[in-house]
Parts: sequence; structure tokens; C-alpha cells
Amino acid sequence: MQKKSKHFIKGLLIFFIIVACCIFTCIYILKEFIYPRAHFDIIKEEASKNSIDPYLILAIIKTESGFNKLATSQKNAKGLMQIMDSTAEEINNNAEVVEDINEANIYDENINIALGCKYFSDLVNKYEGNYYIAICAYNAGMGNVNKWLEQGIISKDLDNYKNIELPFNETQKYLKKVIISYKMYRLLYN
Repeated sequence: MQKKSKHFIKGLLIFFIIVACCIFTCIYILKEFIYPRAHFDIIKEEASKNSIDPYLILAIIKTESGFNKLATSQKNAKGLMQIMDSTAEEINNNAEVVEDINEANIYDENINIALGCKYFSDLVNKYEGNYYIAICAYNAGMGNVNKWLEQGIISKDLDNYKNIELPFNETQKYLKKVIISYKMYRLLYN
């Protein structure tokens, strides 16, 4: 009997060691490859300047560009945070992030993140602190979101991404991806 008991305890110990290794490996893979904190020093600084959670900015960047600082969309949005030239100029005219916005520096991670954080902060302020609506506007544009609010498609106190039907399927998916990534970043790093 004692021999069986020792084997059982030894087997149980090996099982727990294997489970612990699997858990740590999964967490490592999640942090390094699926939910990285690339450019986090810049993000923390710019998010702090604009009173935004840096993990929300990470989620936006992950969704927008997959952390590819040279990304350019079909609509010509550029860089990590996928900023349109006209949006970059408008933000810069109001906030003077950089002396001059041009083709080369809009891809610079420092400038792109600064512009994106400022723009997102402006959206959050415009929509009275509602991050869900600000995320929708970041993707679909303020004009569309304002129409949706006026038409009652979304409510100004929107607080859930699961129970709404947005006119743009892309924005619906975008909102869900950003929120899920944001929750994962908070879970992994807090």
C-alpha cells in the first residue's frame, strides 16, 4: 500500500509540474506574441498626457495595425494607430504635437502614437467619457457615429458591445476586437 501511495503522490507532483509549465508557457506566448506591449514607454507617456488607459491604446494599436509601424490601409490611414493625413493635420493644428506633419514622420511611432492618443482623447471627451462610442468613432468616423446617435441606432450611454447592431459590420467587429484585446491586456499585465 505504501508503495502505491508514493507512486500516486509522485505522479500527482509530476502532473502539477506539467500543468504549471503549460500555464507559464501559455502566459509567455500570450504576452510575447499575441498581446505584446510594443512601444509601451511611448504609449504610457502619451496615454498619461491624454488621461487614457495605456492598455486601451495597446488594444487599439493591436487592432489597427498589428504593431506594424509602416502599415498603410486601403483608405491611406498610416502607422501604428492608422491616422489619416487630414486627421493628423487637424490634430496637430489644435495640439501642436510636431512642428510639421509629412509623409515620413506620420509613420514615426512617437508622432503617430502622440497624434492617435490625442485624437482618441478628443473623441472620449466629445462623447462624454464613453469609450465604446469613442472606439466606434475612431473606426467609422465622427460623422457616422453622430448620425447613429441622432437616429437612435446607438445610445449616448452605450455600455456594452455585445447587444448592439451597428450599421457598419466592420465597426461592430472592430469594437468587439478592441474591447476583447483591452480586457486581455488588463488581465495579463495588471
